Amino acid sequence: MAQSRGPESEPIRVRADWVDSDDFEGKWEKLIEQVVQPETIDEIDIADGHGGISRREAVEALAGATADGETLVSSEQQADVLVEYLAEEDIVGLEGDELILFRDPDEESLGGPALMNWAALMGAVIESIDEHLARVEDAKERFQETVDNLETETTDSNERLSKTAQRLQNLGPGQGIPDPETLSDEERAQYKQLKSHYLYLRNIEKAKEENLFENVSLGLDQMGMAIERLEAAREAYEMFRNETRTAAAKNTVFPEKALNFVDNAGTLINDLAGVDQPEEEDVDSDDLESMIEEDLGGTVQEEASELASVADTAGQAAGEENLQI
Repeated sequence: MAQSRGPESEPIRVRADWVDSDDFEGKWEKLIEQVVQPETIDEIDIADGHGGISRREAVEALAGATADGETLVSSEQQADVLVEYLAEEDIVGLEGDELILFRDPDEESLGGPALMNWAALMGAVIESIDEHLARVEDAKERFQETVDNLETETTDSNERLSKTAQRLQNLGPGQGIPDPETLSDEERAQYKQLKSHYLYLRNIEKAKEENLFENVSLGLDQMGMAIERLEAAREAYEMFRNETRTAAAKNTVFPEKALNFVDNAGTLINDLAGVDQPEEEDVDSDDLESMIEEDLGGTVQEEASELASVADTAGQAAGEENLQI
């Protein structure tokens, strides 16, 4: 039982075994991983010999945290007490309202807990990369499927476009595209189907005019190469994490191979936190004369460029000598 801060605070129950550890993992590592997620921590600057985040941010990140289906911390009150508990056990440091998570690896007396915290950060980065790779692989597959479908439809698409436009016009009493409000229920259903097909055929014509297939193929190739580099960096981080845990268990120095990770970790987590999930193309269905709002070729090129940037940073953090591509 622990006392939370505040004059009217009540005792809070907190697990007392967080500081226990086995040969390669401290139980508190799960807690630190919750705090150092890319979307939580803004930067890792150890210029002054240590790095961390505000206590408030740490409490918010821990409150309601789960791992492997287990609730780690049930409330902000419990998270606040837990921060105090970890500080008392020298797992983290507290300087005013700042939570000290990371210490300079060049320190000779870094100690097991400080090493484990670096291992926790590596674990959080690995988890973020896995999530990002899953999204990118899904987007890459979707882009390829879209192109494959478009390529099979390119033959005589212009002629079918004209016929579809004529069928739309024939639904109305006069020239041009009819107002769907003036049509019967059956005609409106037909109108909707023809309209969708017309936009699809227009997209095919646009693809042919703007060399979409070449642009998409180039972008997909770039995405493939970036994925390979990111996967290679991930493997290096796994090695770093294992070696860092071993160093913590044996109370030895920070692994030299992982120093590149320390130097580039801040940039890497910012890159990972800034990556948006690819979204489906949006079709402007309100105007038959409008094209698909977002050009597929440009979208794939943007995705490839963004992924290449993350992969470059990940490679720097891994160190080229540790990459196996």
